[in-house]
Amino acid sequence: MPDQSIVDFNIGLSDQEKQDLEKLISEFQTERVQTESTGNTAEIQQQINAINKRLAYLTSMFLTLDRRIKPLYETIRLTHQRSEILSQRINIIMESIRTGEPL
Repeated sequence: MPDQSIVDFNIGLSDQEKQDLEKLISEFQTERVQTESTGNTAEIQQQINAINKRLAYLTSMFLTLDRRIKPLYETIRLTHQRSEILSQRINIIMESIRTGEPL
């Protein structure tokens, strides 16, 4: 089975362009590995604590919005239900007037 990391994929690049692209990718991967390993544990712990505080704040904000939206949703639902009932009653009255039959 051929090496899966090397893929012969011709997209119209010259050999020089391919080499430049491979060089760019390898430099990016090398830089990425170096930056990941240079962080000390105190900085990482501070970042985790800051993320936890931010997440707790956003969760609290979301729950507050949820509590405020539930009554609004219920009001809108009941208003829609009422308008549907009134629309049905109006349709019954209009049909009664057209046919001349008493309600």
